[in-house]
Amino acid sequence: MKQILPFLSVFILCTIFLGEVTSAQKDSTKLNQSVEVMKAYRPSIANANKINLLPVIEDTARFSPEFVYSIESRPVISGFTASSIKPADVNKRYYQESGIGYLKLGAGTSNSVFGEFFINLPESRAATFGLHLRHLSSDGQIKLREANLVDAPCSQNNAAIFGSVNIGNTILSTDLSYDRDAMRYYGYPASIPAKIDSLSSHRYGLKQVYERGALKVALRSSDQMKHDFTFNSGIRLGFFDSKTGQKENSAGLFGKFDYNFGMVHGVVNASYDHFTTDSVTLDSQHISGTTGRDWIRIAPSLMLDGDSWALRGGLNFVTVTNKNGGNITKLYPDFEFNYRPVSILTLYAAFKGDLKNNSYQDIAIENPWSDPRHNLQPTDFNYTVSGGLKGKMSREISYNIGVNHSKINDLYFYVLNSYLNAGSAPLYYSNQFGVEYGNATVTNFSAEFSYVSGKDLSIILKGNYYNYSLEKLTVASHKPNFDLSATLGLRIIDNLTGYADLGVIGSRQARVININPFASPVSHDEVVQIDPSVQLNFGATYELTSKFRLFGRVDNVLNRLNEQWLGYASQGLRLIAGVSVSF
Repeated sequence: MKQILPFLSVFILCTIFLGEVTSAQKDSTKLNQSVEVMKAYRPSIANANKINLLPVIEDTARFSPEFVYSIESRPVISGFTASSIKPADVNKRYYQESGIGYLKLGAGTSNSVFGEFFINLPESRAATFGLHLRHLSSDGQIKLREANLVDAPCSQNNAAIFGSVNIGNTILSTDLSYDRDAMRYYGYPASIPAKIDSLSSHRYGLKQVYERGALKVALRSSDQMKHDFTFNSGIRLGFFDSKTGQKENSAGLFGKFDYNFGMVHGVVNASYDHFTTDSVTLDSQHISGTTGRDWIRIAPSLMLDGDSWALRGGLNFVTVTNKNGGNITKLYPDFEFNYRPVSILTLYAAFKGDLKNNSYQDIAIENPWSDPRHNLQPTDFNYTVSGGLKGKMSREISYNIGVNHSKINDLYFYVLNSYLNAGSAPLYYSNQFGVEYGNATVTNFSAEFSYVSGKDLSIILKGNYYNYSLEKLTVASHKPNFDLSATLGLRIIDNLTGYADLGVIGSRQARVININPFASPVSHDEVVQIDPSVQLNFGATYELTSKFRLFGRVDNVLNRLNEQWLGYASQGLRLIAGVSVSF
């Protein structure tokens, strides 16, 4: 390790002057007007290698900007997945941009206030620049599963600056972002005890604030550079801070290098990242301390392709050095194959593995009500075998049907603890989620269909079925066995567009560990059922002029008590309306 680290660091540092920015950065500097025509879609950043293991219930306290759209988000992903259908790619029809940005202001029930500003200077031969600011706050009340009405204030603030400069045959880009989320531990899985505030060890009602920032500087070869060798490399810095005292700092180097040998393409992805997190519970002790981890990834591969097929094969080497011990070194397969026997059908398959870094920041954002002292370990995806078929049945209709099967070690599940006060009732629940680890085999069947007819109609249907086979644990806590989603966007009249969203997540089981120091055994399990989540939203936009629009939306039309985490319900029926001005 001591020999590898200096060599890799010098190697990637040198490539900072020869690397490239990812293609996603280029896309993020453009307004997607075809999106705004249909609806205010959810934003997401495509990342084919991201492994998301938890269900996502859209919190109705969130409001989405209008300039980015992707349907690649999945509520639960058991391993690697094939690329989803992108409506913008179905018919290759794009709409002329009407300006360089917009200002959007809105307000609604639950004392919701929303504001957003986006500006993106037109591309030029020399440089690009963009700025995005967003605020959302809500100060409403939420009804919990036992009819308790609690205050659940929250706020979100986001800021991002991005730009690029052409330097000869290379492009230097910078992406700087800052986010601040504030909330309260308001959830409780039972009727809230009257004297809960008298328990010094309990944190019910604790206020939490997460602040995070990121800086990415990269250099890539320009698209006009006609050479056999291309590159993409740079540096990334990050920080994460919580009101409860935990802090995480990260710094890293990354590089991607592609060389055309003629018959084959050689690709090397390499990265080094260092993470330091303080005030968390150490692995071997139940006291607060500081952790430090160094991650090195090297993934070489070769790519071959023909008229109707493509094959990529390689290895994925990952090594982790842990300040507190428990170093890890892994070598995984990394193979992908695509074959198109006819124009409307592509068969795909993959055989991969990876070691996922469960960083403090990722877990805190994934479950904001997790125990703030958490210190998760990496999750080992021993292997994932996936395959399926996808294609276009016509210019308007696309489909993607697939399955993947994963063998996973140290998969984490969120659990709650409950305690007997002085050995007698009532039970007091902790409303901060701890984690437990288990080995599992996970199978995921997925299907996705998309119909996009120009700018007047868009229909997207997605569904997933999951099966968890656990080695020792009895319950896959908070994991559903299926989820469904449907999105409809349409032009009602020339100046009026509307949309409808429906999301369904199947019932789940949550594990609660009851602890009684006066009993034997000290703890026993309780399994609590979480009802299915059903979320239905409607919205519309009326264009008064080409620059001025009115919008309105109704979230959670069915006014359901949807729980993403045990005891934490999202807001009920909510209305929001406002104006949007483009320039």
